[in-house]
Amino acid sequence: KAKSTQAIADSAQRDLDEALPALDAAVACLKDLKKADIDEVKSLGKPPAGVVLTMHATCVMFGIKGIKDKDGDGKKFDNYFKAAQTSILKDATALISDMQNYDKDNIPDKIIKQINPFMEDPNFEPKMIQKASKACTAICMWVRAMHMYHNVVLMVEPKKAQLAEAQASLEVTMGA
Repeated sequence: KAKSTQAIADSAQRDLDEALPALDAAVACLKDLKKADIDEVKSLGKPPAGVVLTMHATCVMFGIKGIKDKDGDGKKFDNYFKAAQTSILKDATALISDMQNYDKDNIPDKIIKQINPFMEDPNFEPKMIQKASKACTAICMWVRAMHMYHNVVLMVEPKKAQLAEAQASLEVTMGA
């Protein structure tokens, strides 16, 4: 029983170890993020597609809805860049702090479902976003790391429960 309990613990730790490097890299990028970098993104009149994509994903992470707008052809769409300009980009220092202190252990499933398409979009890769903006590269890495961490936690949770059960059973066996 002790070997079985240890195997469960090791498996859970391996899963967590898989997510932590991405999480650490994203947090390190946030430390390098400067207020001026974010202010530069905010001031863009016609942002590149990579910036728009990153701001859309960031708005989703923070539960911010797009602002109703019309494109050049008069078609209505949700403008997440404008939404970002009037909310999260208003205070660069607060945005950096909010990302660093984001409650990564309790990301609502609704947000994860909305973020999933970004994870499958080849344009939402740090190397692609880097062509558009240094600040958005770090933010893209952060969004991706939060998503990955959430999915790893989902895999680890049942193992933690299994581990607790196995440890309790082991204690009963050892005590008997």
